[in-house]
Amino acid sequence: MQLIAELEADTAEVPRARQLLGRALQAWQLDEDAADTTLLLASELVTNAVRHGRPPVHVHAEVSAGVVRVEVDDASPSPIRPQDPDLDDLGGRGLQLVEMLSSAWGSRLHDRRHDDGRPVKCVWFELRASAPLAS
Repeated sequence: MQLIAELEADTAEVPRARQLLGRALQAWQLDEDAADTTLLLASELVTNAVRHGRPPVHVHAEVSAGVVRVEVDDASPSPIRPQDPDLDDLGGRGLQLVEMLSSAWGSRLHDRRHDDGRPVKCVWFELRASAPLAS
């Protein structure tokens, strides 16, 4: 079971990504807590990609053997930089949330490249999901 979506480099795409992923998680019958956490963490990665990356932005999601994996890629070769925000800062906590709430996460540059030759940077996380919702 997979979801693959291409997004514009626009923060208005974040709600669309949440809707697409939400529908997929519902179809995959993930438990509510895992689905909510997946949507939160995916929103953080998509927001970072559309704000700081380069288009195109892609979201890949799948569930296998009780693990949800979400990958967000863009054409910026710049490495991700987790922030250490002050208490009064409004942002900079997205990757901290990903680290705290996921079972694993990371980033990498793919060998494959976009049409114009730029490398594909991928930021991903995995989350263990409990038994599917009862039908």
